Amino acid sequence: MSKILITGGAGFLGFNLAKHLVKKKHKVFLLDNFSRGKLDYAFESLIKYKNIKLIKKDLLNLKFFKEQFDIIFHLASIVGVKNVNKNPTNTFYINLVSTLNLLRTVKNKKKTKFIFFSTSEVYSPLIENKKQFTSSQEKNSLLILNKTRPRDSYYLSKLTNEKIVTLSGLNYIIFRPHNIYGPRMGFSHVIPELIYKIKRKKICKIYSPSHSRAFCYIDDAVNQILKLSFSNKYYNSIYNIGNMKEEIKIFELAKMIKNIVNQKCLIKKFKNTPGSPRRRVPNMRKTLQNLKNFKFTDLKSGLLKTVEWYLNEKY
Repeated sequence: MSKILITGGAGFLGFNLAKHLVKKKHKVFLLDNFSRGKLDYAFESLIKYKNIKLIKKDLLNLKFFKEQFDIIFHLASIVGVKNVNKNPTNTFYINLVSTLNLLRTVKNKKKTKFIFFSTSEVYSPLIENKKQFTSSQEKNSLLILNKTRPRDSYYLSKLTNEKIVTLSGLNYIIFRPHNIYGPRMGFSHVIPELIYKIKRKKICKIYSPSHSRAFCYIDDAVNQILKLSFSNKYYNSIYNIGNMKEEIKIFELAKMIKNIVNQKCLIKKFKNTPGSPRRRVPNMRKTLQNLKNFKFTDLKSGLLKTVEWYLNEKY
């Protein structure tokens, strides 16, 4: 079985990747500094597995690993619009230095596969500049706008890291996740934010109501990631991760959640969030041509599972 490192292992995607990998008997090392990830009930249950080892470290201070890994899933980064806007230069520093430090620890470049998690935000300037109205494709040349905002530091740090990984000499895969959702994803994402507000308020303001998204349930995202990562055919390339099938406007999404959570809540359209892309939908042709007969979780089923967790689970 493989020896695997997951940075940001206590986070949403890292936790769910580990949950699948331990059942396959891989030796999984979870690295996290817990600046954002939580030692909650679900995570404490996960790390009881004998083939999981928790490493409480900060990548900024990382110098070496005793172990040599077959696969590194690098998810650790500064995320969340509020965190990024609060200190954009810190976002650059942490995201870039963390990746550079991690790459320096790789002892055998021929053996290790490096999986870097970028972001769908790299496509946002194309959409904002009206250069692209169709779904986002990996082959698109990307754009940096002349106007600069604090939020830009996130996608620019991820885009820079993509190039660093590409030049590293390692076998790599770059994933660009699009709107992944599900249980235990925190509260700073649109779906849990809507669940929280609709559950507790009589009147709920819906920001960016006409902006559209295509959401992907966490189990579907993990299945895509693992099938590509464990194949010897798919590396040194970029893949979108997501679900292009059920594009929905944010206001319509709020109505779906309202019907599940609290039908008495009055939802009202409000202003657009600065920097929010008008549309975020992945082109999944490249990913799905390598994953034959892939079945997606429909949005209604995924929302029901997510809402149930947020209303009943310990967190």
